[in-house]
Amino acid sequence: MSMHTTQEWVQNAHYNMYQAQHTQRKAMGQTDTSFKAHSEAMSDNLNMYNELHNSLEQKVKTSHRLLDKLQHRAESVENSLQHTRHALEKLEQNLAAKDAPLQLCMWRMEQRERRPLREQVRDAVEVSLEVEKATLIDSQKKLKEAIKRTKATIQILEAKLEELRFDINQKSQALSVDEMCLRTTHRSLGAVADRTSQARAASSGGRYAGSPSSARSKSSTRHDVAIHESTRNEVVRQQEAVRLNQAAVSREEAAKELRDECAKLMARCQRASEEAASRSERALKERINDNQSMRRRLESELRETMNQIQNTKGTMSETKSQIRALEEPMELTSTCSSWRKQRASKEHIVDPVSTTLHEHQMVLMRCNEELRGQHQHEKSVLQELQEKRERLKEDLQDKTSALHIDLNCLTHEATSMNGKPSKAISRHRLPRAMKVDPNFVPSPGHSMIRTPLSAR
Repeated sequence: MSMHTTQEWVQNAHYNMYQAQHTQRKAMGQTDTSFKAHSEAMSDNLNMYNELHNSLEQKVKTSHRLLDKLQHRAESVENSLQHTRHALEKLEQNLAAKDAPLQLCMWRMEQRERRPLREQVRDAVEVSLEVEKATLIDSQKKLKEAIKRTKATIQILEAKLEELRFDINQKSQALSVDEMCLRTTHRSLGAVADRTSQARAASSGGRYAGSPSSARSKSSTRHDVAIHESTRNEVVRQQEAVRLNQAAVSREEAAKELRDECAKLMARCQRASEEAASRSERALKERINDNQSMRRRLESELRETMNQIQNTKGTMSETKSQIRALEEPMELTSTCSSWRKQRASKEHIVDPVSTTLHEHQMVLMRCNEELRGQHQHEKSVLQELQEKRERLKEDLQDKTSALHIDLNCLTHEATSMNGKPSKAISRHRLPRAMKVDPNFVPSPGHSMIRTPLSAR
């Protein structure tokens, strides 16, 4: 027996034909879409080839321009470097003439560093010696500083020249790569353009010809972010080259200014060194006078302190006598109190006598405590006075040591022996120093004055 009716059989066949027709229309739509995609792909490829070719051409031109500028700057920096090295030679030749004054100045500073710690103050002598030392490059230190600055400038110029050469090498290598890419892209662009023209001619007789403008619009939208980023990177590259060129210009200008300054410096050295030496000696004389005045004040204060120590000892002796004088009344009140406790029970009351005895005991105890406290304070004051006396003695001894060191510095002067810089005791300065302190003994080298242990 059959399972389907005739109507069902017809309906089934119609349904299958409908499905086949629907699939056919779908296939035709897909074919049109594929032709459109082919056309868009060819257009996008050709457009990107053109963009790449133009970008490479612009990059090569820019690289040539940057290389020309950097190579010119490298030659200028090398020329400036030669002039700066010549200036360094002149500075070193002028340096030797200032050895003797500088040696004396350095020796005086070294001697004064051996003063006792309490005397190592930043006084006018120290400032003057430092100024003299600095001026001796207008008498030597400034010449050394100028040499140091010139050497540093040479190092900076050498580093900048190396940086320029490195950047030139980097850009030259990148330029060769870009030029090779440009030549290859130019050849490939012609071949791609021919193939694209043939494909478009063939597709024009087909079902669909793609729209290049539509394809290009979609491509631009797709690559906006990448194009913006790459353009920014190229701008940064050019700005870095400009910055490097400008930095080299600044270094050259600074080097020229330094060379001019060094030329003026060498002309000022002799006059400034003499003025600085004169200021140092005046400061030494003033410091010696101040030291003498302070020593006299210390001696006076030491005598006053010793007198006060004797007075304090006398007061302590009197305080001890007063404490001993309280022992008898304290013993009396204690004995009376003990006896009165033996009274009959009916008479054992707190009467005025008991109250007076108790108050007397309290007064005696308070007086005893106060006197003992005063005695302790007197001991502390005496100990403090003795400590101050020792400190005054040490201070006086330290100032005497410092005085002898300053006198020793003042009696020496710069000289030259056998063509070598040296120092020697001045015959006309030594008698003046002996008048300041008859105990002073000049020493050509290390000071023989002992530094107190308390000041070390």
